[in-house]
Amino acid sequence: MKKIMILGASYSLLPLIDAAKRLGYSTVVTSIPGNYPGFSVADEVCYADITNPAEVLEAARKHQVSGIATCSMDVGLRSQGYTATQMGLCGPSWEAVQKCTNKYEMKKAFVKAGVNTAAFVQVRSLEELKEVLEKMCFPVMIKAVDQMGSRGIFRCDTREDALRFYPQTMVATKQDYCIVEEFLEGTIFGVEAMVENGRLVYVLPVSTLLHEGNPPFPMGHAVPWVKGQPFAEKVRKQVELAVQALGTDNCPMNFDMMLKDGEIYIIEGTARAGATGLSQQVGMYFGVNYYEMIVRLSMGEEVSSYFQQPPRVCSEVRLLEAKKEGIVEEIIPGTAVGENLVDLSFNIAPGDTVCPMTNGRDRIGQVIVKGNSPENCGRFLKEVLERIEVKTKDEQ
Repeated sequence: MKKIMILGASYSLLPLIDAAKRLGYSTVVTSIPGNYPGFSVADEVCYADITNPAEVLEAARKHQVSGIATCSMDVGLRSQGYTATQMGLCGPSWEAVQKCTNKYEMKKAFVKAGVNTAAFVQVRSLEELKEVLEKMCFPVMIKAVDQMGSRGIFRCDTREDALRFYPQTMVATKQDYCIVEEFLEGTIFGVEAMVENGRLVYVLPVSTLLHEGNPPFPMGHAVPWVKGQPFAEKVRKQVELAVQALGTDNCPMNFDMMLKDGEIYIIEGTARAGATGLSQQVGMYFGVNYYEMIVRLSMGEEVSSYFQQPPRVCSEVRLLEAKKEGIVEEIIPGTAVGENLVDLSFNIAPGDTVCPMTNGRDRIGQVIVKGNSPENCGRFLKEVLERIEVKTKDEQ
């Protein structure tokens, strides 16, 4: 039986592990030791630091895997690319993932390839920052180049904001520099895509609901992005240019994008499937199990034929958040809305400590609904959310 190495063992990797097992592959679930749910369903458990490419490569060779995959998070992406390149496996290359996991290298590649993206400057010191701020219009974004989940990223409306947030950005990064970026103001949206043997399998724009914060972060998505239909060709063109710029191949892709004054801009892109329920939504839209598609692609199987005639099911996902800080006493999920409720799940239990969301890691669960129109999805989602209650008590 062929083996596939799954990088990560958290709850977000469980559907990928299950998909690999359904397809008849033996799973080598790889992560640092911990109470991770993926270990309990793995065929083989491999303890390794998935942020360490050399360590993962050694483990992959030891377990004699035929493929390597991850999804929903960037933390194992460099190790995936390094191992795939060194072992001749299907997946994004080491060169490509280095660009995908460093915003400065990514942005340089975008500019060189003619991708529409925000202007940016590399900054290595407080003195350089002060000089840059004299030449840029506010607001600006200060970004750690090597973090995910909005860590080390701040919107700065004034010079004082920038000087205040810069030290926090430099604490977050492992590099000795960050970037200061032009703030684009428009409509944020996302794109899920997949590349197979140098060709785009599909491009799917999705609307993005942002949670207020600094910076704002995704709280939910709706598929498809109806308002984006007039810009479909422009979206695809920018995605094509970004794929060429990054050199990604044989992998799913996730983009943060913006519509501004009728033009399409790419903020960031990465060589893995998106989080926040996006893999389930892509699967519903195309009538496939998207996690199975990721596995098949990683194992060198053909996948493009599965995306030819999508049923185009509409869907909406929303992360669940605690209303206040405290200890969970009881979770009341409410009443299901028939077959339109695709998923209502919690990653908390009584006794856990919760807090209001400041980033996506504070989520307490998620809801996914489907319908025959975006309007129906919105109505179903509202009904579900109104019936959910999480009772908490104050910490002593």
